[in-house]
Amino acid sequence: MNETTFRIRPYSKRELARLYFPKTANIDSAVSNLRRNSEVMEKLHAAGYRTHNKIFTPKQVRIMVETFGEP
Repeated sequence: MNETTFRIRPYSKRELARLYFPKTANIDSAVSNLRRNSEVMEKLHAAGYRTHNKIFTPKQVRIMVETFGEP
């Protein structure tokens, strides 16, 4: 079996954006796509996320997985 399982761990914005939006040509556009969901952003801010952060904590990654599903 060669299935890979998504792990809840710290991810950089770029890494997680690329996982969720693999067909987006520009990585900055993929990061922007993550920020477009205001409900998720509210939950992330409540979990300590700030716009200048470059890394999502495991707690913040879990919020995204609960909202979007596994990438």
